Amino acid sequence: MPILRLYNLQVALDADMPRELQRQAAERLGVGRPSAVKLVKRGIDARERPPLFNCTVDVELPPEFDTEDALRRLGENARLAPATPSLTCDGRGQEPLRGRVIVVGSGPAGGFAAWVLALNGYKPLLIERGQPALARLKRIGLFNARRVDLDPEDNALFGEGGAGSFSDGKLYTSNRDPYIPRVLETYVECGAPERILVDASPHVGTDILARVVVRMRERITAMGGEVRFGARLSDLEIEGGRLAAARVHGERIAAGALVLAVGHSARDTYEMLLARGVALQAKPFQMGVRIEHPQTFIDRAQLGRFARDRRLIPASYDLAGHAPGAPELFSFCMCPGGITIAAVSERGCLNTNGMSFSVQASGFANSALVTTFDPSEFGQAPLAGIEFQRRYERLAFEAGGSDYTCPAQPVSHFLRLLNSPRPLRGTYARGRRYAELAPLLPEKLVRALRANLPLFDKRIHGFISDQAVLHAIEARAASPVRIVRDRDSRRSVNVANIYPAGEGAGYAGGIVSAACDGIHSALALCRQFAPP
Repeated sequence: MPILRLYNLQVALDADMPRELQRQAAERLGVGRPSAVKLVKRGIDARERPPLFNCTVDVELPPEFDTEDALRRLGENARLAPATPSLTCDGRGQEPLRGRVIVVGSGPAGGFAAWVLALNGYKPLLIERGQPALARLKRIGLFNARRVDLDPEDNALFGEGGAGSFSDGKLYTSNRDPYIPRVLETYVECGAPERILVDASPHVGTDILARVVVRMRERITAMGGEVRFGARLSDLEIEGGRLAAARVHGERIAAGALVLAVGHSARDTYEMLLARGVALQAKPFQMGVRIEHPQTFIDRAQLGRFARDRRLIPASYDLAGHAPGAPELFSFCMCPGGITIAAVSERGCLNTNGMSFSVQASGFANSALVTTFDPSEFGQAPLAGIEFQRRYERLAFEAGGSDYTCPAQPVSHFLRLLNSPRPLRGTYARGRRYAELAPLLPEKLVRALRANLPLFDKRIHGFISDQAVLHAIEARAASPVRIVRDRDSRRSVNVANIYPAGEGAGYAGGIVSAACDGIHSALALCRQFAPP
């Protein structure tokens, strides 16, 4: 039977959604009753008053239905429903493996690569320099409460789940990868709420996602994989353009193939790869600050008199500014009901990020405001972007008092060049110190903020205020390094059995896109090598 995907079905918040979707689908298609109507996606359209659900559905129709006529009539509001590919490789390679299949890093890219490899019988060894998720979550809480010092191997950037899983658990992306449904289905299979399958902006929360990645690890081991924690990749043995072995804390492990999904903060790993001759290059990346507002303000600005409607989740925003003659500025990783945290892995450096738990109940909204830096602005050497990041992370660390207190300033003060210290309300657990931020930021970022924040204030009146606070600095919104790979084979361009994957390799941004990249790399490995 043909399946049509219909877009932009508007449903009132208090309507019987299944019945209303059935009615609207029948009306659009001119049929008495479709065989089946399945909700694919729903999001809140707050442009109308009152707010509505904007829905996408798949409609199963009888064979005699004139699908081509419906597609012509409905234009952009309909298309044939795309098929979702399987995670099982349909043509395994013949090249024999000369050692273990190793996956480095347990973030979304590494976790899903290991999942796919285990599913296809490759019995991967997944190594992670950090600690298991629940122990890691406890350690991060103690660090934020100032009860323990920073552990460079166990923090918000390193450990089971990666940096993304321990920032916010947002599962929405502008990526259109066909494997996205498989990523969401896998998370649900491992304990995530089923609503993420249909929410337009699916959000799990760090507390739930921590348990989900534990269940993923248990399934990987049940399928024959092995997972080791506290296992940092310290060196590679490369012979004749092929990886022969990996060294993990001094142990030599013969490697038949390796998926390199290290994450964007594995700076020592980048240095080791460069020393071993693996092709790296500098790439553009984003840097900015994190802004925090009272959530009630964002709710009122976005939802008006419906701001307190309990059927609606805390409101978010997505902003981009292109002021004439100034660098662009855009919001990134917006966390409604979230908190601002220190996401650091090196002593003497300070980097901020946003996170939220599943209930999104902090009372504050935060988002990164970033602009893009190009290698022409910080240096063409492969690791020049890392040194650029470090420079400003160290400035922020010192300005905060060298104890991970965060330098911060109200937006209104930043724009009016005021230096008027005052107490600052917000969520950053290790404390904030009033500081003039402009001297702590790259000049390009200062220009982007001063030119575009007034544009944001026109979009959301009151965005600029004494209650809106900027935090320095958010330096790790993306990797400044690319581990260069062949487009078709997905292998390193100069080491035949290394498969760079995910955000740290420079090919993804965010949980879902990184997970999809890990899936593609694992399947490419399966197509090259025979199972052990």
